[in-house]
Amino acid sequence: MTYVPDSLRVLSLNVGGLNVPAKRHIALREFRTQKVSVALLQETHLTGPRAPSLRNRDYPTGFYSNYALGKMRGTAILLARSLPFTLRDSECDVDGRYTLVKGTIGEQLYTFASVYLPNKRQHRAFREILRVVGAFAEGILIVGGDINMVLDPKLDASKGTSSLAQSVLRQTRLLLHEHRLVDCWRAQHPTERDYTYYSALHRRYTRLDYIFIPFQHAHLIRNSTIGTTTWTDHSPVIVTLATALYRSKSLHWRLNETLLADVEVLKGLTDTLEHYFEDNVRPDTPSPLVWEAHKAVARGYLIAQGARLKRARTRQF
Repeated sequence: MTYVPDSLRVLSLNVGGLNVPAKRHIALREFRTQKVSVALLQETHLTGPRAPSLRNRDYPTGFYSNYALGKMRGTAILLARSLPFTLRDSECDVDGRYTLVKGTIGEQLYTFASVYLPNKRQHRAFREILRVVGAFAEGILIVGGDINMVLDPKLDASKGTSSLAQSVLRQTRLLLHEHRLVDCWRAQHPTERDYTYYSALHRRYTRLDYIFIPFQHAHLIRNSTIGTTTWTDHSPVIVTLATALYRSKSLHWRLNETLLADVEVLKGLTDTLEHYFEDNVRPDTPSPLVWEAHKAVARGYLIAQGARLKRARTRQF
C-alpha cells in the first residue's frame, strides 16, 4: 500500500469552552487553516448526552471525555478526514481529565493522549494519568495537554519563578524522565522564551501547554511552534512529525552542508548545543534521553537557519 507524501501535524490547545456554536466554528476553521492532522483539546466544557457536536466535513471523527458534573474540564481528540487513520481502541475519562486514542496511520501504530491537569497537586494527577496511558499505549505515543504548570520557571515563566513548591516541579520532571518523554518544543528551542498563557490577574506569561513524545522517537520531530493567542486565552502548540505517510525520498532529513561553512551559523549551533547540554545534563536525567533529544535540537536550529538564509537571498532578488 502507498500513501501520499505528507507530514503529521499535531496541535494541542486549551479551548476554554466550546458550548458556543460560533466558537466551535472558529476552532474547526482554524484547525483546517493550520492543516492540523490531530487536534488534542482541553477544557472543552461539553457535558451530558446532548453535548454539542464538535465535527464537520474536515474533522468528522472525534473522541470526547466530558465531565458530567458541570461545564468544566473536558478533553477531546479530533482527527482530520485526510488522515488515513484506522481505529484500534479509545478510552475516555469520566472526570474529563484525559482522552486516549490508538490506531494505525499508514502501517504505523500511534497512540494519542489529550491531558488536562488540575491547578494543584499536578504531579499526582499526572502520575496516575501516565500510568493509565502506559497501560493503554502502543506504537508511537504523543501526549499533548495543559499541565497547569511550568517545567522550568527560569525559561517558562516571564517572571522567572513559580508559585509551586520545588518538590512538585522536581517530581513532575522526574516523572517525565521515568516515562522517557521529551518536551517537543523545548527540544527544538532549548534557550528560547515563549509562552502559551497570560494571566491578567498575576500579570505573568507562562508556558503551560506541551506536546511530549518518547525520546526514542524524538528524531521524528520536524518542527515545533507556539502559535498566536486568538479566539481562546491559550496559544496552540503545533508539532510536525515525519510519518509513514512520507515516501522514501522524504523520510530522512539531510543536512545542507553549506550551512556549516557559514561562520555565524556554525557559532550559533555550537552555542545552542552548549546551552542545551548545560541545561539538561543532570544527575536525574538519563544520558540516552539527553543525547537523543539533542539531535532534534540541532536539526531544528539548522532548519530555521536554512529558512532564514533562503529568505535573505530571496529579498536580494
